[in-house]
Amino acid sequence: MHVNNHASVANQQNIGNYFAADQNPEKHLKAARRALEERRWVQACQHYIDYLKHEPSSSKNQMAEVRVEYALARLEGKRPRSHTDQTQNEIQTFLTQAREFDPKSRAASVLMAIFNEDVDHAFLIEADLSDEVLQSATDLDLHWAKRIVSAISVPESPTWEKLFRRANPDSSSPTIALPSLSEEEQSEREHRMRTLFTPAPSRPEREPRLNPIFGLLPFIGGSVIIWVAIALMTAYGNPGWSVLSPGPYIAVVGISVASIGGWLTFGALFGNWRQNRIFHQALVEYRERQRIYEDNLPTEEQITRWVKRDVAVIVDRALKRLGIVMEELRNTGRITDPLVIVGPAEPPKTKLVRHPRVGEGYIASRYTVFVVCMADQKLGAYRTTLDSITGIREPEEHTSEYRYRDIVSVNVKTVRLDLPADATKTDEAEPTYAFVDAEEKDTVAERFTLVVPGDRFTVTTKVSTEDGKGSRIEFSKADRALAAIRRRIAASTRQA
Repeated sequence: MHVNNHASVANQQNIGNYFAADQNPEKHLKAARRALEERRWVQACQHYIDYLKHEPSSSKNQMAEVRVEYALARLEGKRPRSHTDQTQNEIQTFLTQAREFDPKSRAASVLMAIFNEDVDHAFLIEADLSDEVLQSATDLDLHWAKRIVSAISVPESPTWEKLFRRANPDSSSPTIALPSLSEEEQSEREHRMRTLFTPAPSRPEREPRLNPIFGLLPFIGGSVIIWVAIALMTAYGNPGWSVLSPGPYIAVVGISVASIGGWLTFGALFGNWRQNRIFHQALVEYRERQRIYEDNLPTEEQITRWVKRDVAVIVDRALKRLGIVMEELRNTGRITDPLVIVGPAEPPKTKLVRHPRVGEGYIASRYTVFVVCMADQKLGAYRTTLDSITGIREPEEHTSEYRYRDIVSVNVKTVRLDLPADATKTDEAEPTYAFVDAEEKDTVAERFTLVVPGDRFTVTTKVSTEDGKGSRIEFSKADRALAAIRRRIAASTRQA
């Protein structure tokens, strides 16, 4: 017999098959299981194939277990959805055969459940956990549970998650549970955020003071007139009291003028005292309202924590809506987190507020959240709006997927907002934001735009006013997203 390492022809055979034929099936099975434990997937699959070609007669349990082991090796350490349709069909066929040989095989039931749950997740189908699968995951041999969770990682699969907790009782779950707010914390958040977007108490203004000089001058003048009348009557004696004498009339005029001046002076002094008393009382009340207002404001740390949590929930929602898992997010061969761009939503519904107690920048009542998921061959985009007061995502959401070579442009530009907040946008000008303090400000907006044929994503990443204050979210990655997308577009262009 002639032996070479080329394709088999008459009277020839591949050198691998030559050595395979020289070994008995039990040796192949032992080598396959050793390679499986050592995670040498290709060698393990080859040994299982060689064993199955010459499979000796054995119990149904043994035949089922071998096929489950081969299916596990055929996954090659990757989740089911990562394989081609042909490989998925092959794995499913062997798991089905295993269940036919041994309908009670828990390993086959569990691995088949994980397989189906992962593929269903890619098609946004909710996992349907049967009592049989739950019981199989509970009763599965611990050695098998450890083999499965160490070979593949499918944290989105409830069955895999159950096995992981059994195999690693002291370890934390690989599925990151998003922190949720208790009912009391949620109520506190809404109360504090609503307080922030309520205009601060206005400082009372002192009424203009009444000038007593306007009464003092007539009082002095009247007094002088009275003195003149008395002087005249004293100089001319008793005839001064006659009807024809001017003295009494001058005295009456002086008394009248002095009385009016005295009344005006007293009124001014009393009025100023009363206004001063009312102002100080209003000032005390204002300071108390201001204290209560500031005590009910959120801190900068609270706002950051709340918004980060809200955005994390939206990112999880984006991955589910796009049918993408973290393993699929790659940039030049490395797994990357989704790129998140957060900025104030469009006016007029969105209001901006700034208070020194909660940091230097503006806080928006509504945020646009744009999530960019970069896989090897496509870009997934998800956009929605977040109510920062309640932390609830608004119903409107937009999900799209694009090939990199189909992206027309991606850019960041700054535009001036000239129109009033309630105005309609035109080609030449755009409305500005409504500020809680009701002051008009010269405003510019920095915008991230992704353009594809027939679609456009635009997100305001930052709003700045003439006083130099901005609204940038620290964990928003607009610049990083811009650089990453441009790099992938360039790479796809070179490949084309």
